[in-house]
Amino acid sequence: MAGYMYGNHQLAWRGDWLWLIEGKKRKLVQIVPDEKYPKMWRVVLADGSLSGMLNKTRAADAARAIALRSLNAA
Repeated sequence: MAGYMYGNHQLAWRGDWLWLIEGKKRKLVQIVPDEKYPKMWRVVLADGSLSGMLNKTRAADAARAIALRSLNAA
């Protein structure tokens, strides 16, 4: 029997933070503006390092994929 799977509908953006909004509500992942290049963003990874540069839409999509992978890894 498969375990519980989280989906996109359980995540929501609050500013630059992606939150789990059902069950145990918590911050999951953050996107931050690049320090050098305007209009470019990075995802803050679990170890504190930053992803490569992306536009904001792609950074948000990558953050959502990272969060879902982490939530559903168990």
